Amino acid sequence: MTETLSLLNDAEKDGITEIILTPHFMKNGEFRIKAPELIEKFNILKNTYQGSIKLNLGNELYIHPDLPELLERNEVLSLSETDYILVEFPFVNYEEEYDEILYELSLKYKIIIAHPERYKYVQKNIQYCLKWLDEGYYLQSNQSSLFQKHTDKILRQLINYDFVSFIASDAHNPSRPLKLQNAFRKLTKEFGEKKAYKLIYENPKTILNNGEIISEFKKIKEKKTRFMFWK
Repeated sequence: MTETLSLLNDAEKDGITEIILTPHFMKNGEFRIKAPELIEKFNILKNTYQGSIKLNLGNELYIHPDLPELLERNEVLSLSETDYILVEFPFVNYEEEYDEILYELSLKYKIIIAHPERYKYVQKNIQYCLKWLDEGYYLQSNQSSLFQKHTDKILRQLINYDFVSFIASDAHNPSRPLKLQNAFRKLTKEFGEKKAYKLIYENPKTILNNGEIISEFKKIKEKKTRFMFWK
């Protein structure tokens, strides 16, 4: 609790006014707190926190065949009770069965794929992103990836080709703080203020309103063949 409050205080100083807290859920891992307990902890946090940031709750859902059923039973959470869900994959290997799970999830939810730039298979083959985008899924990248040598190049490619719809803090602890202003400045310098604003402010706000996000990729989908040089 103390660490979370510290992160929120730093975020407030950074100018953040509203966030979605997305604790991990891994059915077969160490993060297995289900929604009822998570909501209880969240309510305690809201009653304790005295700052000005509006707090919302969701999950970062590790891919698993049971996710559709867990969502149906309200045992895990969408993003702030909207139609959007945040899904992450293993970092090293991508299995074919994930496509089937994603498809089933997409029948009821709008899928956001977390930090694609960090996956080894995406770093080797950007076609994974094209496949996800072609299915209508969205990509969310970490602000910290803009400043790390092993991810900055691939993330710049993804942003340059309008594959990414959101830039998030992915805050975990003081070493991964809840800050976005440095990322906004860097994005503005390299890609322009309009794109930076859309990635960090406009599109995330649309999620909170449960609105429809028309990704830049969808607008150029008919020109998809220009990306086919990635092998």
